Amino acid sequence: MKTHLKNFSLTTKIALSLLVITTIFSACKKDWNDNPIEAAGLGFVHASPGTAALDFILDNQKIGSFTYTNDRGYYAAYPGTRIIGVAKKDSLKYLTSGNGTLKQGAFYSAFVVDTLKSTKILLVEDDLKAPETDKAKVRFINLSPGSGALDLAVEGNATALFTAKAFKEYTSFSSINPSESYTFQVKDAGSATVKASLPGVKIEKGKIYTIWAKGLSSKTDSTKFGIAVMTNK
Repeated sequence: MKTHLKNFSLTTKIALSLLVITTIFSACKKDWNDNPIEAAGLGFVHASPGTAALDFILDNQKIGSFTYTNDRGYYAAYPGTRIIGVAKKDSLKYLTSGNGTLKQGAFYSAFVVDTLKSTKILLVEDDLKAPETDKAKVRFINLSPGSGALDLAVEGNATALFTAKAFKEYTSFSSINPSESYTFQVKDAGSATVKASLPGVKIEKGKIYTIWAKGLSSKTDSTKFGIAVMTNK
């Protein structure tokens, strides 16, 4: 049986999408087992500065292409151990790949990290349980190669949201009040000096976000150090 992978739009009802995929999987395997297979959700995010467009590959099957700072939303994937990798666009040679274990009904983000000669996959499980009433949820990931430990703060708040995250380290999701216009700031751990800021970020009630430090401190072009925000749900 050939696996058919379906893209999960970030704006759709993810639970409903999983139900559809579960039904499809059940129909595919009905000849030998009546138990449905609940899919996992797997998203890819291009966070490798200076690396051109990449092909997202799952179990040696090309799924799609994406460019720097672009995420592809969630795809349905069979649970279990999967081969996850990326290649240069339209190339047959992996830049990097590895095994990832996916659980039924769980969601994951696979970040392509580091620079071109050292690309790696950072697989992170995403907690998509609904935020508290009238709240949103955010987490922070340091994906800036060569950076020291970083803090994430909101302009005007004395206390940082998250502190001392080294390269490839990430936090769990935490509750945050919604706002029409947050200015997020990244600082060296324990420092008051702002390394990068991102103004005008709308955080909506009931939604879930990943905020990540990106790029290279030594650059001034499109790969320079900065902040990116992704909506998980």
